[in-house]
Parts: sequence; structure tokens; C-alpha cells
Amino acid sequence: MQVSVPAAKREGGLPYKWIVAGVVIFGIFMSILDGTIVNIAVPRLETAFGSDLNSVQWVLTAYTLAQGVATPLTAFLADRIGTKRFYILSLAGFTLGSVLCGLSWSLPMLILFRIMQGVAGAFLSPLAITLLYREFPPQERGTVMGALGIPILLGPALGPTIGGYIVTYMDWQLIFYINLPIGILGVLLAFFFLHEGEIVPDKKFDIPGFLCSGIGLALLLYGLSDASTDGWTSPIVMGSLIVGIVLLIAFVLVELRLSRRGKQPLLDLTVFADRSFSTSSIASILVVFALYGGLFLIPIYLQNLRGLSAYQAGLVLLPQALASMVAVLVGGRLVDRIGVRAVVIPGLIILAIAMWLYTSLNTSIPIGDFQWLLILRSFGIGLCLQPLSVSALSNIQPRRLSQASSVSTTIRFVGSSLAVAIIATLVQSQNKVHYAHLAEQVTPTSSFGHLVMMIQAGLMGKGASAIAAYAYALKTIGGLLQLRSYMMAMQDAFRVSFFLAIVAIIATLFVTGNKKKAVVVDEASMSAEERAEAEKAREEASMAL
Repeated sequence: MQVSVPAAKREGGLPYKWIVAGVVIFGIFMSILDGTIVNIAVPRLETAFGSDLNSVQWVLTAYTLAQGVATPLTAFLADRIGTKRFYILSLAGFTLGSVLCGLSWSLPMLILFRIMQGVAGAFLSPLAITLLYREFPPQERGTVMGALGIPILLGPALGPTIGGYIVTYMDWQLIFYINLPIGILGVLLAFFFLHEGEIVPDKKFDIPGFLCSGIGLALLLYGLSDASTDGWTSPIVMGSLIVGIVLLIAFVLVELRLSRRGKQPLLDLTVFADRSFSTSSIASILVVFALYGGLFLIPIYLQNLRGLSAYQAGLVLLPQALASMVAVLVGGRLVDRIGVRAVVIPGLIILAIAMWLYTSLNTSIPIGDFQWLLILRSFGIGLCLQPLSVSALSNIQPRRLSQASSVSTTIRFVGSSLAVAIIATLVQSQNKVHYAHLAEQVTPTSSFGHLVMMIQAGLMGKGASAIAAYAYALKTIGGLLQLRSYMMAMQDAFRVSFFLAIVAIIATLFVTGNKKKAVVVDEASMSAEERAEAEKAREEASMAL
């Protein structure tokens, strides 16, 4: 039986549920803004620390990996500490981590503080869902999840522009310090306006599951990231990947065993028995891959290959993020009316078309045309992400919402971590392959060979020696080959995203979480026992993480 949440709970004339929405959306916005600001700063961080892309990408990967490892703890800690208190602590921890990132004096320290920041930020999204599901009835959750999509996509709209301006005209440290006033205000709003939930002080913690998942994910990500520099046959890479996979398999076995015995697993993996949850989760992972792959590569394309400043790149990215924001609002409303598949499949088709067009991307395309490609891709993603989140939980029983939502959020964070690591490794590896292939084509009779001779002759005509002119000509051609090989490597990455979008369309065809009308119950006509049962169901649903 589904029940509606009483609408009489108000503060200052405004329904409390909308006060909750405003407070948590504010907190989520800060964490999303931070992520997109850091994305645009990757080329600047390479210069600041004198590191290559493979090393700097750990500033992103370590953050999202920490989120993936920490997210399963949300249900346990929220029960032990209390939802409101835990939300405030998470927001404060994220703010403190941001300040420490700004104080970093080396790349390893920045990565360490990003891990701290990621752990605290991991809890904000599932706690926000908990607080919203506690106050909004089932028939309004599509709309409120659409509202939650505003900060999720407004952050990418403002982050690249704000971050680009900072790293272009100011010190890069300010991209982290900007979170301080926002975080303080968010903590104050949560402290004064949110209500505390039920506390379960005797809930037990699944230590074996946490160790297997945390260490397994860390080793898997490390192996994937290190493969681009050490090679897939490296003992360290192979050892990390094998041990990581074995530990993750052990984690699955441990969690399933605990579930069968009626104990409290870190993540209840039996929720995958629900077809809508499993298919929606698969599609979500694939969409997240396309989202984070683009967030990681596009700023590099604009700055390193097109020569734009970080601020100029941020302005280029602004329209596509606004398109996503419009799409998520439209998608959230339509899901409540026409169902999940009717919204998600068109979005995935748009995304697939955009990714196919990206496979022929080059450095000569006009920026205006490139922005239309960005808008097309982002509009498709905006139609997919939030509806898939709603459909994943649509058939889950109230008593299992907590674990199901925690599993869903964990999958999303782990998927984003894997996306950044795999894309970075793919681009680095393919760049070497393409460069070697292009270099083989530089012969005296090729177009590049003729260009070498022309540059050499021009420099010799200006008084340079034959040896010096020839060396400079080879260096110039090498730079041109590097740009072309890097562009070809990016095309390969976008090609992978295209095929994954096609797989996501197939997965979505099996989603069963379509439109359902909620049954609104008049509690005034219920018996005392029925009201107690309804209140219990509401409390269980409120812990949907």
C-alpha cells in the first residue's frame, strides 16, 4: 500500500517538503559545482605541478573512487548518527576538504585531500534522496527528482565558466576556496531548517564487505589507470587488476551470504533480482560513462587542441549545460505522465547520434558548430539520467528502498570513476599507437616529408644551418603529428561511448518501471492499527538512500 505524505506540515506558510528540497538542492549544487570546476582546471594542474595527463587525472579519479567506496556506508551511518546530523557533518567535511585542497603544495597532497573531500561528498547525494523521499509522496517523486536535477546540471553550466575564469586570470587554488562560503551557508540552512530522522544505535557494520569492496575497487582503478604508462602486461597492472577483481567477486559472495542469512549486508545485492532495477542500473552506468567521458575530454580538446583559455572553454561549454538543465526538468515531468521508456529511449537515441557525430570531430570545426554538438549530447543525457534513477526504484518495496538506493548511488559513483580511468587510459594508449603509425608515414616522398624540406629550406634561407633547420623542421612536424594522433585517440574514445549508448538503448527496452499511479490514502479514515502501519511504511521509505 502506498500512502501520501501529509501536506499540512509547514514552516512559515511554505510546505516543509519544499523547504527540505531547497536546503538539499543547495548542498548538492556545491558538490556538483566543485566537480565541474576541477574538470576545466585539468590542463592548468598539469602545468602547475609539471605532471602528465595520466597523473593529473587521479585528481578526478581519486575523488570519484572515494565516493564509490564511501557511498555504501551511508545507510549505516545515517541510522547510527541521524539523517540531519549526518548531512551536516558531510557538508562540513566536504567544505573542510575543499580548503585543504586549496592549500595543497604537491600533486600527491592534492590527490590525498581530494580523497577526503570525495568521502564527505559521497554522502550528500544519497542523503538528499533520503530527505526528499521522506517528505514527498510516490506520485510526486518524478517531479522532485527532476528538481534535484537542477543543481546536478546547473553545476556543469556554471562550473566551467567560473572555473575557467579563475584558472585563467587567478590562482588555481581559488577553485577550491570558492566552496568555503557556500559550505558554511549550507550547514547553517541545514542546522536551522531540517528535522532529524529516526536513529538506530544498535545497527551492525559489515566489515568484511566494506574491506573487500573498498580495496577491490581501489586496486581495479589503479590497474586501469596505470595501464596507459606501464602497459597491460606490467606485473603491477596485472596484479592490481586480478586482485581487485577477485576481491570484488568475494564482496558479492559475502553480501549474498549475509542476505540469505537475514543479516545486514553493506549492500543488499538481491535488489538486482528486480528487472527494472537491474536494467535501469545498466543503462545508467552506460549514460554516466558518456557523461563523464565527455566532461573529462572536452575541456582538454578545447584547451590543448584548440588553444582556448580555460575561461574561453568555459564559455563554450555554457550552452550545453543549460540544455541539460532544460531536458532534466522536462524529463522529470514527463516520467510521471507517460513513463520511463517513453522519455529515456528518445534521450538515448539523441545521445547515440551525438556520440556518432563526435567520432569525426576535428580541430577545424567551427566553435559554433561544435557547441550544437555539445547541446545535442547534453540534451540527450538530461532526458536519461533522472528518469533512470526513478525507474530503478519504482518497483522496490518500501522496506528495501534504503539498500536499493544505496546500491544505485554506489553504482553511479563507481561507474564515473571507471569512466574517467578507462577514458584516460584509452586516450593515452591510442595516442601512442596513432603517433607511431603517423610517424611511419613521414617519408621523403610523403606530404609531411615535403613539408619538412620546405621548412628546412625556408629556415636556411634566413641564415640557419642545414642541421639546425632540419632539426627544427622535424620538431615542428612532430608537434603536428602529436596533435593529429591525440585527436584520433579522442575519436576512438567517443566511438566507444557511441557503442555503449546503443547498448543502453537495448537495456532500456527491458525496463519495466513505467508510469504508475500512486494510491493516495485518506489517513483520517484509517484505524489506529492502519495508521501505525502507514507510518512505519513511511519511515522505511524515508531511508531511501
